[in-house]
Amino acid sequence: MYSDILLICNGKAGQGKLEALLKDAIPPLLDVCTNLTIHPTKDKGDAERFCRENARSFDLVIVLGGDGTVHEVINGLADLDERPLTAILPGGTCNDFARSLHIPMNIKQAVQLIVEHPLRKSVDLVKTDDRYFSNFWGTGLISQASDNIDVGSKGVLGKLSYYISAFQSIQDAPIMTVKVKTDEEEFEEEVVMVLAANGKSIGANALPQSISLEDGLLDLYLVKRTGFPLLKEFFLMKGTGDVSHTFEDIRHIRTSSLEVELSEEEKFDMDGELYDGKRQTMKVLPGHMDFIVGVEG
Repeated sequence: MYSDILLICNGKAGQGKLEALLKDAIPPLLDVCTNLTIHPTKDKGDAERFCRENARSFDLVIVLGGDGTVHEVINGLADLDERPLTAILPGGTCNDFARSLHIPMNIKQAVQLIVEHPLRKSVDLVKTDDRYFSNFWGTGLISQASDNIDVGSKGVLGKLSYYISAFQSIQDAPIMTVKVKTDEEEFEEEVVMVLAANGKSIGANALPQSISLEDGLLDLYLVKRTGFPLLKEFFLMKGTGDVSHTFEDIRHIRTSSLEVELSEEEKFDMDGELYDGKRQTMKVLPGHMDFIVGVEG
């Protein structure tokens, strides 16, 4: 039983089906709390501001929306001295961080997870220079794919819009020179993509290794060339084998801290949200927030 629950919802969640999602979510939540506050976001940044200013009053914060809304809420909560338990109800296109937490993609099942014997885990977050991310940071091919997504096709085609955009980006992915500093080494590399993963899913695709949200480490992938065969094999790879041994054009490093410097300003993709920059520092914060999670498998 909870005292006060805050439900943050994105007005565009579930591809325009917010009313139906709320209809499934609200009645079960009312049965397990004294007070339920619902806050629909009005514009970009609203969820982050509202959480930063009000979340201390709640013992559970629930995010109903996609990865962008989750990213905002986490950035509103991560700086607080006392961070409330957080849960996700997937209502976006890919719902990658929810997948990393093993949350059911069915809204009724996800609500059931919250109200019936919820499991909770302390999950790593990653602090950058001025933001936090929960799932991934990337530049190069991955940020080009995000930047090329047509908003209209995203609403109509859902996950397919990401694959169409990725195909378009692969055709002319430029080579970038990056300087990299990890816990144990510094080096320079020519790549088409840099990906630092904390979570296990990108674009609704599971990453190939047993990445953990509880190990205090980032999984860094430096992709040296592009092409569908390479990326397809990468995402279809099963088991826990060493990516660097399987793919000579992908370098894999585990590290708790990371600095990436580019030769010129590029777009960074952080949990599906785009930022501009030339240099980025990252530090894993072990067990920084508590989330309700599902059962793996």
